[in-house]
Amino acid sequence: MRNSLLVLTILLAACSSSSSDGPHLTFADFENPPSTTEVIGDSSTTTPTPPTTSGSITTTSTTLLVVDTPGPVAIRHTSGYSILEGRGAPQRILDTPVAAGFDDVSGGFLFQLPGAGSATGADQRIFWVQSANPDAQPWLDVTEGSLLKLWGVELIAGSPNMILTITDHADDPEARIERLVVFDVVSRLDRVLGEVGRTGAGPLSISYGGGRFLLEQTAGVQAFFEFRNDQGAVLDLASNPQPGCSDDPDCPNHPALDPSGSLVAFLEAEGQDLVVHDLDLDQELQRITMPAGLGEVSGLEFDGATVIVNRRSAPALIVDVAGSAYGEFGLDGVVYFLRQGPGFDGSATLES
Repeated sequence: MRNSLLVLTILLAACSSSSSDGPHLTFADFENPPSTTEVIGDSSTTTPTPPTTSGSITTTSTTLLVVDTPGPVAIRHTSGYSILEGRGAPQRILDTPVAAGFDDVSGGFLFQLPGAGSATGADQRIFWVQSANPDAQPWLDVTEGSLLKLWGVELIAGSPNMILTITDHADDPEARIERLVVFDVVSRLDRVLGEVGRTGAGPLSISYGGGRFLLEQTAGVQAFFEFRNDQGAVLDLASNPQPGCSDDPDCPNHPALDPSGSLVAFLEAEGQDLVVHDLDLDQELQRITMPAGLGEVSGLEFDGATVIVNRRSAPALIVDVAGSAYGEFGLDGVVYFLRQGPGFDGSATLES
């Protein structure tokens, strides 16, 4: 893996040779990654209280009210990537279909093309539109046979970090290995946090908040929520709402942490219940019945007050947690919370 990453350093140097702002990378030691056997116990002394449920809204119709989001959002759709910061038409940021797209919390955006992170024959590069330049430049890559997946961009220790997984020997069932990596976009330094997957096992989703990572993990027919700290050590939380479940549609799924890392939203009961759970108190705070015919869910976004339920064949649902109310977003696509709008005018261009 180290050899492939050294090739990446050369590629990036070539891409940035005309600019003093190019990346200066010091890759972590993939031959001697940090131990992932360390398990840190739950140090909370809070006595758990019995779960409580709030009133829920039930609907027998698939026709939902169209509602606005309570704040700015980004929308990844079949023809590109847009943002919506208020009433009116969305602003188109990119006219190219993307597999992943996130703001960098500094007026720029990071993108990956379709197939990245899942197909070895696809373009694995991560493109970065920086706030002062609307031209998307290739920034990170891996060599042939490896996968690079961008899961999000979050503030870790006050600095924006790309959350990545790198899968080596992706097409070799015997040698395949997936690692969790963070890349600080300010310092241009990366850290390998540990092994998170092999053949037949690995994360379905990754979220971050308050110094905690939450990975929805699978291993064969087993599914579970795995918590890690920002150094990569596994956290053994007594309040984990999904420590393990085998081939059961009622299992909690699609978890998302809020920015504080104290609350987690997830679906259970075959997707019919949206649950908000307090990890520090080990208490269920809210249970909201989802509409009939919810359809296939691709993932949740959670900011502590609002849950976005992204669906594969229908517009996203916008859920007001405190009010136990929901409606349908008026535009198609995968919807994310937007932390900061673009620092450039117009739309971005992606260079091959």
